[in-house]
Amino acid sequence: MNVACRKALKSAIILPVLFLTASVPAGELIRPVQRQPDIDRIIYEMEEVRKNIDDLVAVVDHTVAGRTADPREVTRITLTYKAPDKLKTEVAGGREVLIDGGRMWIYSPDIGVVEAYRLKDEDQRRATIHEMSWGLTSPIRILLRGTNRSAAILDDGTYLVTVIPDQAEAEIERIQAWVDPRTWLIGKMTISTRSGPPVELEISEWQINAGLPDSLFEFRLPEGADLFEPLETGGETLQ
Repeated sequence: MNVACRKALKSAIILPVLFLTASVPAGELIRPVQRQPDIDRIIYEMEEVRKNIDDLVAVVDHTVAGRTADPREVTRITLTYKAPDKLKTEVAGGREVLIDGGRMWIYSPDIGVVEAYRLKDEDQRRATIHEMSWGLTSPIRILLRGTNRSAAILDDGTYLVTVIPDQAEAEIERIQAWVDPRTWLIGKMTISTRSGPPVELEISEWQINAGLPDSLFEFRLPEGADLFEPLETGGETLQ
């Protein structure tokens, strides 16, 4: 190759590099373009993790937008679950809910009353456990039926999953969940509904498959509390 050809080839390589470098403002790095994450893969991975959960303890910080004067005020709730039908929720300094099979007890320490309910069938048991745990104990695919879902990847690598019901009249308008790709567990979730302000849940601690004993879910009437048994229940929410 003669000298002229070598110079021409060198210029053809260097000039595009100089052009690209000059197009980036000083002090900024060139970031690679990230592909849109595969929502089906994210759902699959989350489902596989939940299939293998025999028991869990989760510490949840619960905030309702606009409910208090101090937007930083949160309610800390400890959620304890054992598959398939045992659940306990304990509000810090507040009420406790216990579900063991077909029975549910709600203890309100401020008035010293325990309400006892009978869950009439398996569908009601599942719906009540799902509602009381904000879906954190339910299979992912069941929760996503009849919804449009998408995902984005945030700067820290977390997946932001957005779920919107297909039905225009659905009570829930939108659910957004921040998913850790190392564990496929939810770190934060925001639930927007038509009838109230958005609810934000931040899970500060997960403990999975610690071998929780059944005795944790045995009902014991607190000392000094009165037991009240309504006829039946359709479930309620911890909001």
